[in-house]
Amino acid sequence: MKTRTTTGVLIPLLLLSAATGLFGSASPLAAQYVGNGSDESAAESAVRTVAPVMEAVRLTTAAPDIDGVLDDEAWRTAPVADGFVQFRPREGIRASQPTEARVLYGDDALYVAIRAYDAAPDSIVGQLTRRDESSYSDWLWVMIDSYLDRRTAFRFGVNPLGVKRDIYHFDDTGEDSGWNAVWDVATRIDAEGWTAEFRIPYSQLRFSGASVQHWGINFARDHARQNETSTWAPLSQEENAIVSRSGTLRGLENLRPPRRIEIQPYVLARTERAPGDPANPFHSSTDHSGAVGADIKYGITSNLTLDLTMNPDFGQVEADPGQVNLTAFETFLPERRPFFVEGSNIFRAGLGIGDGDGSNQSLFYSRRVGRPPQGRANPEGGYVDAPGQSRIIAAGKLSGKTADGWSIGLMNALTNEESARVHTGAGERLEVAVEPLASYSVARLQKDFREGRSAVGFIGTTTLRDGGTADALALHSSAYTGGVDFRHRFGEGGHYSFNGSILGSHVAGSEEALLRTQRSPVRYFQRPDADHVELDPTRTSLGGWTSTLELWKSGGGPWRFAVGNQIRSPGFEANDLGFMTEGDFISAFGYVGYAQSTPGRFRQWRINMNGWNSRTYGGEKVNHGGNVNGNVQFLNNWELWGGLNGNAGGLSTGLLRGGPAFIQEPNMNGWLGFGTDSRKDVHFNLNGSWNVRSESDSWSYHTSPNLRWRPSGRANLRVGPFISRNSNDRQWVTRIDTDDDAHFLFGRLDQTTFGLTARADYTFTPNLSLQVYAQPFMSSGEYTDFKQVADPRAAEYEDRFAPVAATRAGGAWSADLDGSGTPRSWNDPDFNVKQFRSNVVLRWEYRPGSTLFAVWAQTRDHFEADGGFHL
Repeated sequence: MKTRTTTGVLIPLLLLSAATGLFGSASPLAAQYVGNGSDESAAESAVRTVAPVMEAVRLTTAAPDIDGVLDDEAWRTAPVADGFVQFRPREGIRASQPTEARVLYGDDALYVAIRAYDAAPDSIVGQLTRRDESSYSDWLWVMIDSYLDRRTAFRFGVNPLGVKRDIYHFDDTGEDSGWNAVWDVATRIDAEGWTAEFRIPYSQLRFSGASVQHWGINFARDHARQNETSTWAPLSQEENAIVSRSGTLRGLENLRPPRRIEIQPYVLARTERAPGDPANPFHSSTDHSGAVGADIKYGITSNLTLDLTMNPDFGQVEADPGQVNLTAFETFLPERRPFFVEGSNIFRAGLGIGDGDGSNQSLFYSRRVGRPPQGRANPEGGYVDAPGQSRIIAAGKLSGKTADGWSIGLMNALTNEESARVHTGAGERLEVAVEPLASYSVARLQKDFREGRSAVGFIGTTTLRDGGTADALALHSSAYTGGVDFRHRFGEGGHYSFNGSILGSHVAGSEEALLRTQRSPVRYFQRPDADHVELDPTRTSLGGWTSTLELWKSGGGPWRFAVGNQIRSPGFEANDLGFMTEGDFISAFGYVGYAQSTPGRFRQWRINMNGWNSRTYGGEKVNHGGNVNGNVQFLNNWELWGGLNGNAGGLSTGLLRGGPAFIQEPNMNGWLGFGTDSRKDVHFNLNGSWNVRSESDSWSYHTSPNLRWRPSGRANLRVGPFISRNSNDRQWVTRIDTDDDAHFLFGRLDQTTFGLTARADYTFTPNLSLQVYAQPFMSSGEYTDFKQVADPRAAEYEDRFAPVAATRAGGAWSADLDGSGTPRSWNDPDFNVKQFRSNVVLRWEYRPGSTLFAVWAQTRDHFEADGGFHL
């Protein structure tokens, strides 16, 4: 057992949530402003045709008190934005309940007042949750495009109980819910409905220094009982546009961009208790430690911000879920650390095409910074004390957007050299380097054209490691990636887009480091039947490139389509600071879909079809297939989704992990799920998936029910068990080299995995909350029917393997693999993994931007070579 208790003043914690409210997944229609005295008797089907405009009015009296009561004299002079229309469910008709918004601007802040009329004020819905948590509530929102670039915006929202959410919009429809601003809001429920009064300091916005400015602006309302979203400037579910359809706030005069500096020091006290071997000289049952650090945010100009963090601690971040990875590739883990989450959209440079399995691949993967050490120390019959992570000494990023349309993102992080302490069996004490001193840098520049409908950008990354330590650990001493990308929206309404990129890489280091790179699962240059690549043991550098082209129709009616291709050369390598799994391919995909968002027999539904084809640089066909999938939301707000996927088989260049290509049998897989009405206090959904490879008598399935219960307006309980079964006839075991040949061993794996993710949240006030997270996880696998590869390209599956008569003794198996009479042995691959992870976080934002965390964490791990599953 290991527990940790942490208290301290730290940077605010923003848990990622799907921002599914008003501006969730679609965009606005062109509209006509409707102000005071709008004709509410107009036909419900009337749709605005001119973008709405509001004239800015400067405060001439005392600033409003932010108390949620709209009785201040100042509001009497403010113009009114009303005439809200539905975004969903019935797009374009007037909202079921009227809403009014007012705006004033002062010397240091923008003031917004919104009144949400409600015929049944005693039925207004509000859940008390921690900040930035999506919930079943009414919400009021204001979105401000202070650049007026029609691409980026700052969105502020509140529910009737005063719970705040803030979101940064990018690329018109993208959302960064990790962005955190310092602003004030107050709400009040009364006989007419409810109100929200916002004060948004200019220091939290970015804008030019022009004497007269126009900003984009939109207001929205989520009406929970009706499951309805309405906006001032209408949005359309048939368009891929949000920020670009905002209205305009005209005539802001003589704004003085403030000098922005925010300093957030932190102090950390930690106690760790853990059991261990009493003979281990590095073990202490109780360990006390502390740390100090700081985060600094400094506005260099009105639209460029410098963020610095020194000796950061991320102890309040939820632990990664348990898993067992039996593939040759590493597992992608999402970023949870606030410094890297906030503003991460600026540094995005994806390597995949479409939005499928390759969507996680990118030139910049922030989990590389502060990663677990890549080296291992030999205990030499004794004990090792190795750090779990590389310490980040300092990190900084400069980000923003200039008045002439340049988006800028620069980041650098310095991580410490890490060493493991060794106490050998002979009593000698050593220190062994396991991670070199390293500098990581990312640069992102992008220039908008045609009011943001087109852009050209540059992305570059650099990894520099201390040469001596890097050579000793067979790591690259330097790694560079970079290139250009573009996007171009065209056609009426900008419903079509043409996107692409071309990127290159160059890595350098010792011969051992480059040999490791060439032999890695990304490329397998040692493959004996690959005529287009060659393993060079004397190489000290490697270069490569990749390119993508995509054409999309993403709006303008119910039909959607896309086509695209990607080429990745065998030498392309981005894993020093990015994330990629495979190189050496030429791929193409196609997609067509139909989406119906107007309620009729169903509330909404869609269906999609996809197809793909992939070959290696040498022309080997490795993958082709297709799928059909869809989802439907019923009028009672229940949902159903599913899909069927087929792969026709092809050559696997990685199944033998450096051996020759192997013919993979075709497979069929599918998924199906449903969910109840998420507005109810009890919400249930069930997901299931399956995979069948009939030629090899292999199959798997996974099922995961999830239950959420709201026992009160301030408590939320979620429980999600999952179970997986996997019977795989060709699970990799090991490679054994004999005098005459290399022998690739496989076995039939019978694997069972069970886990449960539980969360409980209780919110005392909008600024004080308690979160509890716990996940037990267990997975066991038993190997039988050992076999070795006989003919990897045989036409029949059974001819590709030869059975192995293996015998087991102790913790190993052995067999005569080459008929020489000499048995060869390998470790027993059976496994039984058990893990329990939990943490409890008490979070108190005692003033805007300043937060106190008390954290308790516990981790338990167990492993044994036993393939039986014991719940």
